[in-house]
Amino acid sequence: MSTQYTDRVINGMQSLYGEGFLSPGGPDEMAVFLEGIDLSGCHVLDLGCGIGGASIMLADTYGASHVTGVDVGADLVERAVKAAAAKGLEGKTSFQPVESGPFPFEDTTFDVVFIKDVVCHIEDKHAVFAEVGRVLKPGGRLLCADFADGERVGEAATLYEDWIAAMQAYGLSFHFEKLNAYTDAYAAAGMGAVSVRDHTELSAAAAKREVDFVTGPDAGPLREALGEEKFAARIAASTMRYKALSSGGLNHVHMFATRGA
Repeated sequence: MSTQYTDRVINGMQSLYGEGFLSPGGPDEMAVFLEGIDLSGCHVLDLGCGIGGASIMLADTYGASHVTGVDVGADLVERAVKAAAAKGLEGKTSFQPVESGPFPFEDTTFDVVFIKDVVCHIEDKHAVFAEVGRVLKPGGRLLCADFADGERVGEAATLYEDWIAAMQAYGLSFHFEKLNAYTDAYAAAGMGAVSVRDHTELSAAAAKREVDFVTGPDAGPLREALGEEKFAARIAASTMRYKALSSGGLNHVHMFATRGA
């Protein structure tokens, strides 16, 4: 997996999702995802940290003692370092680029592994979660938000395929699977106590707001940031994501698991 984000895409995504975020939901979804989660004293790995928005919130808002952010995009990591420094969080965060494959950390390093809308870009989910299980301490927690395949029949199947085509035109690719592919991978990695919260309805509502924005009168700065071709692709991608989510062809879930002793 290599970085898929040009400067124009990064700027456009931040205008849609919030400063520091490259995936839907931004700070608002973080509040829902982490409701009731206590990260005090925790060393957290932010897998696929992008430009640092979630890492900064984990350290600054949610009380993690230290957040280590990693991403395959060295350019994204550079942005994350600068963003954390601007918030005065150099002592509570660190960021490093990584290659695909085994994580560059010792066994049982982290109390928590946080992953938001990343594994859907990775084909071998079992390999990813095997590494998650390896680097988690016994009793450590996985917090994973992601998109998963829904029930694609009839119109839902057509809308889903239209969305995939729109995202490819925008420059992004995915490897979606059913929810059980995730839970099976957790079990194989030695993680149990799995719980899942369906976030599809809220994600669809957020997607609808995104569609209203990109097709509305305030989208001028986004159009300028992306350029006409990318802006048109963004409208198509946002519209198709909303339709895929609202039709049931695509799901969005918040998943929680705990590594065994």
